[in-house]
Amino acid sequence: MLTNNILHKDYTGLKEFYQLKLPLNIDYMIPSNDSVRLLSQFVEEMDLSELYKTYSRVRENQASPRKLLKIMLYAYMNRLYSSRSIETACQRDINFMFLLEGSP
Repeated sequence: MLTNNILHKDYTGLKEFYQLKLPLNIDYMIPSNDSVRLLSQFVEEMDLSELYKTYSRVRENQASPRKLLKIMLYAYMNRLYSSRSIETACQRDINFMFLLEGSP
């Protein structure tokens, strides 16, 4: 009687319940002269010490005030004013993902 010896682990056994998530490097997908890069560089060079004083309790898993400022400015540049449309853009638009730097 032959037995089937499997030498590697089957990671697809529960494939209908889980989705494989791979990290994406979106830095190369955005052109170097895109407005999102200019905005990001502009906000990085700003002194935001007064803004950080108002956010005394920022947890590790939350976006920093600097990232939120980038998101809000870029959303207003693209005529997105409602919080729901900004949230949707953060989940779907690669430029917003670039500004979030991998934060949820």
